[in-house]
Amino acid sequence: MFRFDELRTVELEITNRCQASCPMCPRNIHSGIDNPFLKINDWTYEDFVTIFDEEVVKQVKTFLFCGSFGEPVLNNDILKMCKYIKIKNPEAHVMIHTNGSLRKPDWWAELVSVLPNSHQVFFAIDGIDSKTHALHRVGTDLNKVMENAKSFISAGGYAVWNFIRFKHNQEQVIAARSLSQQLGFSEFSIKDTRRFTGPNFKVLDSSGAVTHYLESNTDNLIHYVDKGVIESTYNTWSKSNNIYCYAKDDNSSIYIDAHLTMLPCCILSSFLYTSYDESILRKYGLYNEKTSVNSLGIKLKKQVYEIISEMGGIDNLNARDVGIKEIMNSLSWQTIWQEKWNNHGSLVCMLMCSKASPFISIEGQFSNNQE
Repeated sequence: MFRFDELRTVELEITNRCQASCPMCPRNIHSGIDNPFLKINDWTYEDFVTIFDEEVVKQVKTFLFCGSFGEPVLNNDILKMCKYIKIKNPEAHVMIHTNGSLRKPDWWAELVSVLPNSHQVFFAIDGIDSKTHALHRVGTDLNKVMENAKSFISAGGYAVWNFIRFKHNQEQVIAARSLSQQLGFSEFSIKDTRRFTGPNFKVLDSSGAVTHYLESNTDNLIHYVDKGVIESTYNTWSKSNNIYCYAKDDNSSIYIDAHLTMLPCCILSSFLYTSYDESILRKYGLYNEKTSVNSLGIKLKKQVYEIISEMGGIDNLNARDVGIKEIMNSLSWQTIWQEKWNNHGSLVCMLMCSKASPFISIEGQFSNNQE
C-alpha cells in the first residue's frame, strides 16, 4: 500500500446518524428494522483538527464527506470543518454527499461561504415527484430537498443531482435531467445500484410489515448475483489477485469511519457494522439461501475483523489517537494488504474489486451522464 507522503484523498464518515431509512442502506435492515451492530457516534471539531493537523490538511487534495451509514449534514460541526479546510488549504477540493432533506435553506447558503472554490455537493434525488422519490429515499421530503438545493445553487454552490435508477423511476430520467438543468445543477449523474440480492427487494416498516418492493430497472446490466453464481465462479474470483484497488491505484485514498477507525476504503469498513444476523433475517422473512449476502456476509465480516486483529487491533487504527501518518507508514499497513491479495486472504477485496468477480465494478454502476 502507498505511504503517507502519497496520500491525496480522504473519505470521512463524520457521523453515522441519518434521518432517512433507505431500504438498501446497511444502517438499517430493509428500511424499517434497526441494525443492532450500529453504535451511533459523531466526530467533534476537535477530532477533525487533531486528525488533520497542518501537515496532513495541506497535503490532502480531496476531502470527501460521505460514509457508508451516515448523513454528514447531521454533524453540527461540518460547517466549521469545511471552513478549517478552506483556511488551511484553499486549493483543496471538498465533496459532500447528502440526501438534502435536513437543515433550512439559509444553512445551505452558508455552506457555500465556508467551502473552498473547488467543491461539489451531491444531492440524492431519485424522482421528480414526492411519491416516486420516497420509494427509495424513505424518510426524506422531496420538496425540502429541492428548496435546499435551490438555496445552495443560488448562493453560488456547485450542485450535482445524483439519480439512482430503479424500475419505478426509470421513465423519469429524461425529465429529471431537464429539471436539473432548469434549476441550475452543474451535473446530473445516473447510478444503477449493485445492492440487489434477488429480483426484488423488500421494504419493511418498523413492525416488519412489507410496504413495497424495489425492482431493478429493466435495462440495467447490474443483475443480482445469487448463490449459484457465487459457487460456480468461487474458485476463479476467490483465488484471483488481479485486484483493482481504487484506494491505491486511483485516488491514493483512505477511509475513516464514524468511530475514527481508518481503513483503505468504505467497502472494508462497512462490513464491520453491517448486520448479517440470521435470526433477524428469518424473523422478518428475509433469509434466503440463494442470496449472495446471506451466503457470504458473515464470512466476509469475520475476515475483516481478523485482518484488523493482525494489524494489532482496532485501537491501532484510530486516526485521532495514533495519527494518519503513523498508521500509513507502519509495517503492518505497508505489508498486509498486498500480502492478503497475493495469498487470497481478503475475500472482500476479491469479491468487490477483483476483475474475476461476478459483481459489477464500482465504476460500472455509473451510466453515461450525457445519454
